[in-house]
Amino acid sequence: MPQVSPQKSPLLDHFEKIEDHCRKGHISMKEIFEIFGTDGHSVLIFFLILPFLQPVPIPGLSTPLGLLIALVTGFSYLQKPPWLPVRWMNHQLPTNTVLKINEGSEKLFQKVSKFIHPRWSVLFKEPFRTITAIVIILNGLLLALPLPIPFSNAFPAWSIFFYALAELEDDGLFILLAYIQAIACLLYFSALIFSLESALPVVLKYFN
Repeated sequence: MPQVSPQKSPLLDHFEKIEDHCRKGHISMKEIFEIFGTDGHSVLIFFLILPFLQPVPIPGLSTPLGLLIALVTGFSYLQKPPWLPVRWMNHQLPTNTVLKINEGSEKLFQKVSKFIHPRWSVLFKEPFRTITAIVIILNGLLLALPLPIPFSNAFPAWSIFFYALAELEDDGLFILLAYIQAIACLLYFSALIFSLESALPVVLKYFN
């Protein structure tokens, strides 16, 4: 009986197409969107969130990218094409940079790919679809806060990362992981606010 070869991940197939395109010359964000087709929202979020998956915050970068992620998530929910300013869409991206991002994304995805496959489709339907959009938009806004505090980027970033993987591979388990991480993110920021409120009177007393 012939062996059935494992189904290739759509995301890895897209990565290969981007690499092939880069080998032939420059590539624009518009062309990347065209390669990913209906996955354009998710892959843009996937690319944008990668720098924030580590504990050191990036305040100067997190604000614009966090807002952009929230915006793209909104477009995804409304089932409208991913949007960027025209000059950004048509701007020719440095080939070496795109290849490095592509390579890093591919390696990261390969590490988690064995855990990812289509399942729990109910989590992509209402009311979960609306709940997920709200959760990811809020995490994007939290990411946008310019806080020079360890893990202030990472907590919302991991929730967004799980969401992007879920959408790209139709895996409801990662929607659930995005929810769990969002709860952890809420607890982290609640503790942060409580700590700041407790420390504020001490600081004011010191200066007075």
